[in-house]
Amino acid sequence: MAVFKKIKYLLKRHPLLYKVRFILLSKFATKDGINKLCHNDFNPISEIPKLFFEINDTIFPNNKIVLNDIEKVETIAVWMINNIKRGRGLGMSSEDTLKIMTTEKGGVCSDFALVFNNLSIINDIKVKEWGFKSISKSKEISGGHSFNEFYSKELDKWILIDTYKCIFFFVHNSAIPLSVFELFDALKEQQKVIFKNIEPTYFTDAKRVEDVYLSSKSIPFFITNYHNKTYDYYIKKFDFLPLFFTHGMLYILGKSYKFLFVREFYFKTESV
Repeated sequence: MAVFKKIKYLLKRHPLLYKVRFILLSKFATKDGINKLCHNDFNPISEIPKLFFEINDTIFPNNKIVLNDIEKVETIAVWMINNIKRGRGLGMSSEDTLKIMTTEKGGVCSDFALVFNNLSIINDIKVKEWGFKSISKSKEISGGHSFNEFYSKELDKWILIDTYKCIFFFVHNSAIPLSVFELFDALKEQQKVIFKNIEPTYFTDAKRVEDVYLSSKSIPFFITNYHNKTYDYYIKKFDFLPLFFTHGMLYILGKSYKFLFVREFYFKTESV
């Protein structure tokens, strides 16, 4: 039995399988190309599972109050940090992921990003999903991290949000939250960047935030072509298979999501 469990774990979580998938899904794109994309384009509100609407009603019990986009997002982030018990990575359909995260104990940063994506769509907020690929040899920050970006109609700009850590980023002495590109431009220009907790009673590990976001060892990439309905269908239908095989099937069928690395972060424009 112990051997069977080990084999099952290796098929599900072996680092080599993740490395192969990462290589297959990774492409290069430009800032302009990424600016034109958002998660909502692939996921209409009609395809969001019913459970997300039920949870949304508990997050916003008084729908008569008119909130702007930042207030909506802050409300969602505060609810998530106060009502979700973190745990193992789930790798389930979006509905099952939300069910486990709200009734038991489970969910890592990518699960938080998935839930935030669907709740944003329900609340008419444009949303994007990003990730970090860590090239650090430190076990504490190896692997990666998932986070989001949303569009504020009031500020007419994209804003980076990390619901797993419940934070926004700012340039020192500015009250306007940074977008993903603004964050990395500020770091490139050696401006002082700070983060602030959205939930006043929750404090994330400052050292961890610096290691992940403000380190040259973290390489950002944009996640696109993720069809929530498609992944939900295949993950449920083939739940008897290790998740890697289901993802491989979607890749072969041309239905897989993609990781877009930002070309401007790697290449300098040649002078003419």
